[in-house]
Amino acid sequence: MIQLEPISGVFNRERALQATYPMRMLIVREGSGFLCMNSGDHELLEKRIFFIPEEGLVRLDGRIKSGYWLNFSSMLYAEFLLQHLDPLAKNLFLNLSYRDLTPQESIKTYSLLDQLKKEIDAKKDLRFLAQYLSLFLGFTAGLDGYLAALTLDELQQVLRFRAILDQYYREERAVQFYAEGMGMSVGKLNKFLDRVLGKSLTVLIKDRIMREAEELLLHSDFSVDQISRILGFEQTNKFLTSFRRHKGISVLQFSRLV
Repeated sequence: MIQLEPISGVFNRERALQATYPMRMLIVREGSGFLCMNSGDHELLEKRIFFIPEEGLVRLDGRIKSGYWLNFSSMLYAEFLLQHLDPLAKNLFLNLSYRDLTPQESIKTYSLLDQLKKEIDAKKDLRFLAQYLSLFLGFTAGLDGYLAALTLDELQQVLRFRAILDQYYREERAVQFYAEGMGMSVGKLNKFLDRVLGKSLTVLIKDRIMREAEELLLHSDFSVDQISRILGFEQTNKFLTSFRRHKGISVLQFSRLV
């Protein structure tokens, strides 16, 4: 579903880069030359990150001293689109596009890629990797503006928390579980989340559950009883009450609105 490998060396346009999955990114830390596509040649400038469309061979002509070649499945990209409704997100891989990172963004990007590589090599759960990748894309594309203001350590902590939350929110409601996963006390984690995200752990868990509830109500054929069970509610009435409190309207009213 996802491959991430360091890339370096001298390349000529006679040989295309290989990718197992259709969504492709080239992250150049140090390099010179060109990325060659059917649409034309594009400079391999330092600290440049390319978002490469599904169609077309990727050829390099030049030298990369340090970089990363990332490719991943459409399914993982779909998770990113669920969280980023901005039209820029949908168009990110339609045509070849790139973004030049600031020195600070570049440092953060490579640190996140190093950590993502460790998570992939450790064979982390696919939902964990999907959430990590989604936030990484949001950061590198400049869509998650609040992430840019965080320190590298804070950024890594936010990505790890979101990945853990997305992996376990259906089964785990206990704040202690997430605190242990983050290696923090409940108090320290709550203080951190309130500072960087403006919400408590309990609220973030409920928000994630209700976001999934909305998605299932909108885009699945499951009954309300089935959705209730999927989301870990012992009784449908508890789900209905929680939904009303969260949205301010009933499940029935929400379904009629859409």
